[in-house]
Amino acid sequence: MSDADALLRFVSRLQRLEALPRIGWVVSGVARPESVAAHLYEVALLSLWIAEMIEEDVDTERVMRIALLHDVGEAVITDIPTPAKRLIGRDVVRVAERTAAATVLESAPSSWLDAVDEYNEASTIEARVVKAADTIQMLARALAYAKSGQGDLRRFFEPERSDYGIGFVRDVLDEIERLHHAGEWFVCDFD
Repeated sequence: MSDADALLRFVSRLQRLEALPRIGWVVSGVARPESVAAHLYEVALLSLWIAEMIEEDVDTERVMRIALLHDVGEAVITDIPTPAKRLIGRDVVRVAERTAAATVLESAPSSWLDAVDEYNEASTIEARVVKAADTIQMLARALAYAKSGQGDLRRFFEPERSDYGIGFVRDVLDEIERLHHAGEWFVCDFD
């Protein structure tokens, strides 16, 4: 396969992410949930914000690579909701997700699959930043859906969420908790 063909095949696989809804929202009764691609975009921006806000030395290029690739395997395996992961077994899901990521990234530089592994292992500050951003994005999205009266989203707020050892993230999670209990979310305007 030529390099051009490899790139175009990769693009064709990525295009699936725009069509795939985040299944946890579907299961919870959200009518038109965000796509996996929209989730990846928001996580990337939140990751960059967090990386810039904390005092630790963070490689923002690695953060971006991890954030943009952390769910790329969902182009093959789709977005498996957490309750299903518990039933299937986390180890089985982990192997399937890695295999799916390797399939999507088969012609990509090896550092891309390394970024997915780094995320899953949460082995670096960069991976923990992205994990935190992933959690914040999901909870913020749940607040927005709840505010618009969509679905039963209680399960998203039940477990205590990790701050991944990042103080700023704890502050954000505490504010999300406050907003949740108050039934509040921000109006999306620019006035």
